[in-house]
Amino acid sequence: MDEQDRERQQGAGETRVTEVREGNVREVVERLRLHEERATVEVIPESMGSVTVRRVVREREETVPITLHSEHLEITVQEGTGGRVTMNGETLEVGRTYEVPLYEERAVVEKRVYPLSDVTISKQARTYTQTERLTLRREELDVEDPQGLIRDRTLAEGTGGTDPQP
Repeated sequence: MDEQDRERQQGAGETRVTEVREGNVREVVERLRLHEERATVEVIPESMGSVTVRRVVREREETVPITLHSEHLEITVQEGTGGRVTMNGETLEVGRTYEVPLYEERAVVEKRVYPLSDVTISKQARTYTQTERLTLRREELDVEDPQGLIRDRTLAEGTGGTDPQP
């Protein structure tokens, strides 16, 4: 018996009480309180770790080939043909070539966003049962009667006798 058990039993005792009922004197010598252990379970949440989920934008440089077209008009005044050629009121020199742009393409670069991949991030809670084996103690009253003095009171009262039962 450990120290806690002794303290419980000492604290559970009461003083003597005498009762008189139907001519019989009954004296309560002691009252004992018997105890038992019961399991209580406390569930403690515990963080196992954490992760950080974030979008990261990576940059890269690309060289994109772009084919552009242009058209222009070439004007060349030939020698010895005589006559005079003017453009916008100016006389063109003989033997020289003049270019007049007619059509030209230019590149306008736009960036568009396209879906690359879909990522699903989910959290799943699981419930499971954990089994623990415990040994729980319970106090019981154990009366030893080496001389055989214990008798059944109901039989003794019904017969009026006081003989111990075999």
